[in-house]
Amino acid sequence: MVASPAWRRGSVASLVAMLLTGWGADGFAATHDEIVAACKEQARPTVVDCVRSRIGTADKETLIAQCRESAGRPFVVACVRREEVKESAGAAAPAAPKADAPNPADAALVTRPVFVAPPRTIADVTAILDKEKPDEAVIAKRKAEADAPPPANLAGPQLAHFYFDRGATRAYLGRNQDALADGLQALALTGSSGDFSLRSRLLQFVELKYGAVGDFKRAMDTASSLVREAEANLKRGAEINALAYQTRLSIKVGDIPQADAFARRVESLVQEARGSPNPKWRASYDIYGTSFEADAD
Repeated sequence: MVASPAWRRGSVASLVAMLLTGWGADGFAATHDEIVAACKEQARPTVVDCVRSRIGTADKETLIAQCRESAGRPFVVACVRREEVKESAGAAAPAAPKADAPNPADAALVTRPVFVAPPRTIADVTAILDKEKPDEAVIAKRKAEADAPPPANLAGPQLAHFYFDRGATRAYLGRNQDALADGLQALALTGSSGDFSLRSRLLQFVELKYGAVGDFKRAMDTASSLVREAEANLKRGAEINALAYQTRLSIKVGDIPQADAFARRVESLVQEARGSPNPKWRASYDIYGTSFEADAD
């Protein structure tokens, strides 16, 4: 960021000019790499000022590396996000799926609405209930898993996984308060700098269990924590999911203005997912796009 080869300066300068004047002119669409290159060039003065302010505290290469990380990186991340949001603004939502045209040959099979007398006995109902009895062996196995003590040889993330799995089993048995306790234990073991994949699932589990036991305030607070961590880790899918949950929870407690605010944030992120040139967004949308669009509806 501090120095760029002379042969690149012309092309980079043109990229920066397009960034400053708008990528969309004359139908031009920027790629992710072009946006990153332009944002890095824009960050150079910030990095240079940082290096100059620290002269004498370390050697030049160390200062450059430090300033790229502390000053340049946040600038570039914000710049890239801003420009890619602009790029995605015009992308339309996918068309709604159309039902298959009816087959004329099936017309004769259409059932005509006629009155059907209810059955005189409940024999058909009791027959189903007698056939579909609970599997006592499976229930006993689940109860044993739900009451299993934590193994003495587990610690850290491994112990967190144990509590997570035990909590899921307890939730399956309807023991939501016990499930919540296990989820909180697991969350405490991961730490704020732990594996985000595990933490996001735990936060989602805990928010749902708080909701199941009627503690909507803590459910909302947990979902807010997930939104913050997802945003910090650039995990937009988890962010969409948590915001959609907050939307539904706000409706449940009757806070319609807050629900509308959350819903607008979901819509904004899904719009970004539809048209962003960022390759991670593209790959994510190809897999989870249907779920994203459902959350935005």
